[in-house]
Amino acid sequence: VNSNAYSAGAIIALACDQIVMHPEGGVMGDAAPVSSAGEEAPEKAISGLRGKVRSAAESHGRNPDIAAAMVDKTIVLTSINGEIRALTPSEYEDQREQDQEIKIIADEGKLLTLSTRDALEMGFIDAQAKSLNRLLEQYELVEIDGVRMTLTEDAIRDRQEELGADQVKRIESLSDARITWVRMTIAEHIAALVTHPMFSALLLSIGMLGIILELRTPGFGVPGFIGILCLALVFGGHALARVSAGYAAIAFIIGIGLLFLEILVIPGFGIAGIAGIGLMAGSVVFLFGQAYDLQTAMRWLGGSFIMTVGLAIVLFTYLPRTRAWQSFVLSTEEKSELGFRAPASELESLVGETGIALTTLRPAGTARVSGRRVDVVTAGEFIEKGMPIQVVEVEGVRVMVEEIEENS
Repeated sequence: VNSNAYSAGAIIALACDQIVMHPEGGVMGDAAPVSSAGEEAPEKAISGLRGKVRSAAESHGRNPDIAAAMVDKTIVLTSINGEIRALTPSEYEDQREQDQEIKIIADEGKLLTLSTRDALEMGFIDAQAKSLNRLLEQYELVEIDGVRMTLTEDAIRDRQEELGADQVKRIESLSDARITWVRMTIAEHIAALVTHPMFSALLLSIGMLGIILELRTPGFGVPGFIGILCLALVFGGHALARVSAGYAAIAFIIGIGLLFLEILVIPGFGIAGIAGIGLMAGSVVFLFGQAYDLQTAMRWLGGSFIMTVGLAIVLFTYLPRTRAWQSFVLSTEEKSELGFRAPASELESLVGETGIALTTLRPAGTARVSGRRVDVVTAGEFIEKGMPIQVVEVEGVRVMVEEIEENS
């Protein structure tokens, strides 16, 4: 504990085999659970955490009452005849009437916070050190009953007195240990950034807006690329942070595919579109539910949804009026009333003309009609190569033919 180990920091310290604190400014405690809004948690949450910290302290040979006083302010932590005990207010009143030497360490309504000096005097921590090198100098690797562990000199002597000197095998001091600093990679920095709920919600909004814009414009361009990049950062960042994002990403991709299929291929809006939207929404809710608590997830997802809808309304209301948008979109409608006409097809003159099938028509193929090589199609029947044919209908560039009977 280099400086402050409050709240979760104190709980992490309690889970360690050894606790060493800095002698100048080291503080540990004040670990009562609070809600995401910073309000005091209900008794149910406090009771559960109190049980966990007591268990963690006991498993490492520390006084569980001291740990409990760090999370529960209804406890009166006392020193009775030199023994540190946690009492309820009523138990404290009874003890005060019976014992002469009773001292309050943390009164009712106050959470326990220990300085380095207090923690050492209570035997709650193992050592103090001003630097990492000084810390390592105090520890030695030993073996007890086939189990290797690191202990301070005082702890080694205590084990020797308890088990016998021959039962504690000294291996080597940690004073010459090699120190390796592990720094965060670029990928880990990105993961730390994009997994913040606010940033995740922002990327999600931009990504969805890019997909919506891409669906409203022909081809594939910048909005689609930005949308896919933002969504990839959301799912990829959570995957790097060891959040179960794989299935959520697959469901989201399938949802986008179904949405594209509904809009670009299937007429109307039906099962594919509804399923696509459902998969996309479900995958995002699952991802946020895995990464954050329910209240935080719902708050930021709601904010992301409102942001996406608001930005979409603004863009589709004002973007078409901008000069940049009009330079990409043809705003003139080519109506027949304005004189726009489709050019007459040169193939219409072939109606009624006869010819020969140059390839087998199955039902499409090539024929020679009036000396011209023409791509033709039948009404569905097959016509063998070399058979006489006649043009019966022309629609644009579609030339329909049928076989001429021999007697005709």
